[in-house]
Amino acid sequence: MKKLKIDLELLVQSFSFNEDDLAKEYLDTYTGDIINIPSELDKVIQGEQDEEELEQWQRELLKDAYSVKNDEEERYILIPNTDETYNHNIMVSFTKEIVCSENLRDKLLNALNSNQPERNFKNILFEHEAELVKWEAYEEEKAEEYAANWLRKIDIELE
Repeated sequence: MKKLKIDLELLVQSFSFNEDDLAKEYLDTYTGDIINIPSELDKVIQGEQDEEELEQWQRELLKDAYSVKNDEEERYILIPNTDETYNHNIMVSFTKEIVCSENLRDKLLNALNSNQPERNFKNILFEHEAELVKWEAYEEEKAEEYAANWLRKIDIELE
């Protein structure tokens, strides 16, 4: 297994970042860097847009975009989005594993079965500051576990 120094916080953020119309993020498996490629750069590389139409800061990223595009050694790995059920599942597990108050647990579980589960879940937690703090720590811990598990699947461990 390859050991890399990776900014774990940035990697965690990257799991919810990739959107075709905005940008994609890649892990450089040689350096551990996370590379953001705005969609406009993809259009230039595909020949659909002229490089001169880009802002200066975007032009500075073109070298990375071409490196990712022409990668034949599988150096760059697209960082996937978390699956759709990920957030819901950790909210359920938090509620069942961490929340002690039966009344609050019932409210949170009902919120998770509503039309806007994430919003309703968080609105309830905002009314219970101590539980909100626990939730934020739990959510961060689970996100870091998710990132570490993904890295292991691609044979990389944090240095």
